[in-house]
Amino acid sequence: MTDHPRANAEALLTELRNETQRDQPAEKFTRTPAPINEFFIAGILAALVTVVSFLIKPFTGYLPIALLYLLLVVAVGLKLRRGPVLTLAALSALLWNFLFIPPHFTFYIDKLEDAMMFAMFFVVAMAMGHLTSRLRLSEIAERRRERRTAALHELAHQAAFATDFDTGLRAAVRLIESIFAAQAALLLRQTDHTLSEVTHPASSFALSKKENGVAAWAFNRRMPAGKFTDTLPDSEALHLPLQGRTAIMGVLSIRPPAGRLFDLSERELLDAFAVLIGLILEKEHIIEAFKHAEVLEASERLRRALLDSVSHELKTPLSAVQAGIAALSKQIGTDEERRATLREVQSAVQRLHRVINNLLDMTRIEAGVIQPKVDWCDIGDLIQSAISLAGDAIADHRIVVDADETLPMVKLDQALIEQCLCNFLLNAVAWSKPGTNITVRAVLKGDELALSVLDEGPGLSNSDLAHIFEKFYRASDARPGGTGLGLSIVDGFVRAHGGTVRAANRETGGAEFALTIPVETMRADIMEDLA
Repeated sequence: MTDHPRANAEALLTELRNETQRDQPAEKFTRTPAPINEFFIAGILAALVTVVSFLIKPFTGYLPIALLYLLLVVAVGLKLRRGPVLTLAALSALLWNFLFIPPHFTFYIDKLEDAMMFAMFFVVAMAMGHLTSRLRLSEIAERRRERRTAALHELAHQAAFATDFDTGLRAAVRLIESIFAAQAALLLRQTDHTLSEVTHPASSFALSKKENGVAAWAFNRRMPAGKFTDTLPDSEALHLPLQGRTAIMGVLSIRPPAGRLFDLSERELLDAFAVLIGLILEKEHIIEAFKHAEVLEASERLRRALLDSVSHELKTPLSAVQAGIAALSKQIGTDEERRATLREVQSAVQRLHRVINNLLDMTRIEAGVIQPKVDWCDIGDLIQSAISLAGDAIADHRIVVDADETLPMVKLDQALIEQCLCNFLLNAVAWSKPGTNITVRAVLKGDELALSVLDEGPGLSNSDLAHIFEKFYRASDARPGGTGLGLSIVDGFVRAHGGTVRAANRETGGAEFALTIPVETMRADIMEDLA
């Protein structure tokens, strides 16, 4: 990147600033009269043309002199404002009449053709002055657009295509400072979508507490605030929100030197700079989010593949261990000490088997291959099967089944819901003291089946309630062991049925875990026929 485009942009903007300071006011943005020196210049030029006219009159007569005055009006109209030009047009007509049209040194015209020439000269001079002034204004407006485009291009070139993000912002701040002769500071949006109170290192000045408050107002209201605005105009800086396509990405603060004012074109250019910087920031934010998402996705794919591979590889030797334990159990006979040791080994193998199954189930859930195979199921049998599936893990607790024996048969995937109830039971055991009650409750309301497990443990904290069904989440006071997958698997299986899960604390103490799924129930007449 060379300095040539930047130099061109700075030169163009400097010229634009000088011109707009002549053409427009600094703060109120209303047109002001032309400076007195332009009227003085117009008068001097009229005097010079008059002197030249006196010199050439003996050779040309008085009629061609009108053309000299018209030429002067056209030439001046390309350089001066409308007021001096129209004044010069009127003055030229009067000078021609007073000094050159007979009788001399009087405004009286004795010939009709001279009167017509004077009237036509006056009208043409005024029209030419007006048209040339408008042409000049159009030219100035076109140059402004060109310079604004050049400045925006330079900003985009330096900020958007810099080698790194911070370098791009520094280049943008330097460009703003060089063009507007003012200090610039950037406050960027944080990850929690609030405005940072610390200026970016690229900034050329630090904001006071008051200015930070004004910048925060501009950020929250998405409106300019501070100096040269109607909101807190006594501030020392102008604060412009960096508006991206979808959100405000920060605030650009401009602090001009004492006595320095921004005219309309400079304000418009600053607004355009703020929008462009906002879009650049938003682009960088989207790129970073996309890269982060790609990394997370690749990491998740690798983790799932690893878990799936390891889980499958462990199932084969684990089955062999279970078969060996069963054979040893038959060989030991009545030796209680050895049988107790063998039961501990068998319990550990069962826990390992549950962990492997949980890993496989979670892999299936994340892969989106869980498709419930619904069939008619008896709710009572479902509950008893889940209790049996939990096995010796719940042997030290009293299991209470609270379900109406007259509940009709329902359609669901019994294997998946059994696993859900089993995980609820194992979770209740982990949080309950031996000998306490664990209640399994089944309620059918319309076309929804609600299954819940209630324990008499310490309950759940409010922070745990919000995350209890998340993958790998374990409460802060959880006992050692466990993978934090059991409840997340329940959530996946239930969502596959189109249902929901919830956790809550009981008023009498303990926790309640429940699942609700939509089901199809068997009609009473069909059940009687089957009976």
